[in-house]
Amino acid sequence: MLEERDRMTLADVRVFARIGVTGEERSAAQECRVDLDLYGSLRAAADRDDLERSIDYCRILDCLEETAAEREYRLVETLACALVRGVLRDFPVFRARVRLRKRPAALAGRLGFVEVEVEERRRDGRSA
Repeated sequence: MLEERDRMTLADVRVFARIGVTGEERSAAQECRVDLDLYGSLRAAADRDDLERSIDYCRILDCLEETAAEREYRLVETLACALVRGVLRDFPVFRARVRLRKRPAALAGRLGFVEVEVEERRRDGRSA
């Protein structure tokens, strides 16, 4: 049985994406910061001290970096959704929440950063 209270958090992950409304913004990769909450069963891994039964966060970091770099994004909302969907598709979690922060170059001095948060669950209700 999956324990919804089991959570792993990856905090302040750096990813680089070609992101922005204008072509000029998207011309070079910009740094974004990601917090990722993963919900899945961690008990089997803990009981056996076995990485194969856990959520391998090194692989998840690779997934986040690859997803951010694979294409251009106009909106932070689009990138956040792509990140959460990639994690749900490829890892044994049943729910994931992404908080994505970006410093908008066009608003430097007026806005520290913009942050969006998206959360999705597996549609089939199971872990992978």
